[in-house]
Amino acid sequence: MIRILLVRHGETDWNKAHRLQGHSDISLAESGKLQARTTGAFVRAQNPAQAHVSSLVRTQQTFAEFGLDLQPRIWDELREQNLGEWEGAYAADIRDAEPENFEGWRAGSYTPAAGEAHADLQARMTGAFSDVVRGTAEIAPTASADLSFEVRTAVVVSHGAALRVLFEGLGLLDRRQFIPLTPAAVTVLDIPLTSGSVSSSLPNSGLDDEHDDDAEARAIRALSNEQIADHARLRLINLSPELLNPELSHPVAETPAI
Repeated sequence: MIRILLVRHGETDWNKAHRLQGHSDISLAESGKLQARTTGAFVRAQNPAQAHVSSLVRTQQTFAEFGLDLQPRIWDELREQNLGEWEGAYAADIRDAEPENFEGWRAGSYTPAAGEAHADLQARMTGAFSDVVRGTAEIAPTASADLSFEVRTAVVVSHGAALRVLFEGLGLLDRRQFIPLTPAAVTVLDIPLTSGSVSSSLPNSGLDDEHDDDAEARAIRALSNEQIADHARLRLINLSPELLNPELSHPVAETPAI
């Protein structure tokens, strides 16, 4: 089985100010680095053997805080949506000035001037995700924190809108009913290599009674994008660093100097 850990980058100062980032290359705020370190404990426990980040620095900085001894592959295809003339604007200003366009953008039916269409974003994200899944054929399965058998695990750090559109493209959610991903939140997708049932009461979850790593690798390399989307299963969504460490939501006040 394949497991992909999908992480939104940590918070930036533009996130704090509710500015639209898109392709703008904005670094993490100190709060974002702390969020990433917290999420990193969860990511390390999953024992990923491959890593992927977007070409925007905030995803690379997020990954660096995970503390993994891995060299991530950098992908242009994993970047956030290009927001064209809206980039750098405050979301509230766009909402007030162009309410119909703003709602259309959130619904995926409107593209800001000089920006990237929803369909184009979805195509590049689902294509990149499928390539990441097929790339797990090159790594060995590793121990899982929550399964009784080893899985091929990779971690991907990308962006909020891009990941939301990916989940929609994989048929895993309806964006109209989806709460936005929080900074440094992790989502876990499992891709079993069988269309049969998965059972917690069977050895290896009933997925593969006679496991053969080489045969599994060949099967992974041969997967089509459509097969990957059909097999993808949502195991966990939007696990935020604040849930992993509630103290992040309630920082301890500094002790005054005496």
